[in-house]
Amino acid sequence: MKKRWIHFVTLSMLMCMVTVTMTGCFGKDEGSTQTTTETAEDTSIADDASDAVDNAADAVDDVADDVANGFDSYDDAHDYLVNRLGQGNDGGSYEVKKRDEKVTEYKKGYKGYHYEIYDTSDSSGKKYGDFYVDKDNGKIYKKNKDTNKIEEYGNDNQ
Repeated sequence: MKKRWIHFVTLSMLMCMVTVTMTGCFGKDEGSTQTTTETAEDTSIADDASDAVDNAADAVDDVADDVANGFDSYDDAHDYLVNRLGQGNDGGSYEVKKRDEKVTEYKKGYKGYHYEIYDTSDSSGKKYGDFYVDKDNGKIYKKNKDTNKIEEYGNDNQ
């Protein structure tokens, strides 16, 4: 255990030294006559990283808004559905056939987008099911093949 701790501390120190060295070397040009403000603006890695984090946060907020408030477009609902189907199923690959972008009433009082999903993970091309993404609340529903009823799609019936 003590050796493992020593290796961990040594590796951490080495990583810190490499990081400091690389940070100190970025943006330096010995023969440059640029002003300090121009160099700082052109090579600000911290600003780029901050922008990337902000963009990622905005994207997460957009997805959360779509799911909480429903979807305004067929494509947004499609992307959400395909990503949700892929969660926890690394070998799964799905495709939508018979694309119909109109809002459909799938249950009395419920409207959303309809998707016929096919499993493309093998050569069978077998239909995986009929799915609906509710336009107003973003919930996913699947048509039960046995009972022919529309049921909420979730962890218990994946």
